[in-house]
Amino acid sequence: MQHEIDRLAREAGRMILNADSSALSGVEVVTKSSRRDLVTSMDLEIQQMLMKELLAIIPQAKFLCEEDVPSMPDAVITDAGELDEGICFIIDPIDGTANFVHGNRHSCTSIAMTVNGETQIGVIYDPYRDELFSARKGHGCALNGQLLPAFDSSMKNEITVFGTAPYNDFVNGPTFELAEKLYEASADVRRTGSAALDCCWTACGRFALYAELSLSAWDFAAGKLIAEETGCVVTTTDGKPISFKEKPSILCGRPTAVSEFLEIDF
Repeated sequence: MQHEIDRLAREAGRMILNADSSALSGVEVVTKSSRRDLVTSMDLEIQQMLMKELLAIIPQAKFLCEEDVPSMPDAVITDAGELDEGICFIIDPIDGTANFVHGNRHSCTSIAMTVNGETQIGVIYDPYRDELFSARKGHGCALNGQLLPAFDSSMKNEITVFGTAPYNDFVNGPTFELAEKLYEASADVRRTGSAALDCCWTACGRFALYAELSLSAWDFAAGKLIAEETGCVVTTTDGKPISFKEKPSILCGRPTAVSEFLEIDF
């Protein structure tokens, strides 16, 4: 199953690159909940392709996805509580949609497979760097087929990254307070626009720690497993377990970096 998900993630990446190389010619862009909440026709096309191909493999599967696919209503769940039974795929067809729309070339496709509520497979593909992060619970995480090592690091001499939760303006103030604290505690701070890739880049050591104050399940489901399978600690920003049944904050990092973060006075 993991091999098939890897293959489909790469196919989604090919679709992203094809659209990008044509300067998004023919790609429609609309807003959803706010001016920052964008969806493109390519998001919908990729999601429909993934659902169709995965249903051909597992006909009884359900889907929790960022975008609506009206042609497959019976396969879609809207309540994360339904993840507790059976097989479900949690999909973000293009994580970093704003980057995609504006040509920033930092976006990915994220696919997680849960069984009875537990994430068993997480796959994230960045087509711009041709980087495939692929994890299976209890079996580690590979980057382009090479197993990533587990290690530890402190924030002090490393880069940290934060997300702005752009669809939730009520966390704007706390978010930039968070950014300032991260900057003070680390070598430098970044904001990339893709939660999934922030988890992956933390998993492979490019960042020591990632934090964001509000995310949906499709933003972090695959990235959480990928990071954990490389020895990262993943919790809410106050150190509690993460649940798919809400829009939690996320703290993802090496054990020492996470401990340092939890000691910061906010």
